[in-house]
Amino acid sequence: MTHSTAIPIDLLPPLLQDFERLIGLQATMALVQRWGGLRVYFPTPDRVTPDHPYAKVIGVEALLELAKEYGSLPHFQLPKAERALQAVRNARIAADYATSKTARKIAAEYGLTEGQVVRIVAMLGVTAPLDRRQRALF
Repeated sequence: MTHSTAIPIDLLPPLLQDFERLIGLQATMALVQRWGGLRVYFPTPDRVTPDHPYAKVIGVEALLELAKEYGSLPHFQLPKAERALQAVRNARIAADYATSKTARKIAAEYGLTEGQVVRIVAMLGVTAPLDRRQRALF
């Protein structure tokens, strides 16, 4: 899993698209990775400190931006962005398959079945490299 595939912003839930606009994709996804699916509450700007758990993950400046926008709201659930993350995973799988890895090896790396990998690459229209297909003939 060495590829760095960008997360498609349009697949993010609207709230995370707003976060991405305010603090950038990296900080947004850091929040999702740590607190996705959980209820979150952003402090008001006057209560933001470097010791705040969110500030430790995304930095004080990013937390201040979110606090300005969301600091007066009650708790809300932070989306997990599963659709966007799955699209990134599938793109990585397709790239691995198109270059050199077998469905078996990819399945082991991603914790999937070989059938799932085959369905993903078929759905994305990816074929195995010619040299790998020719080796199967010998």
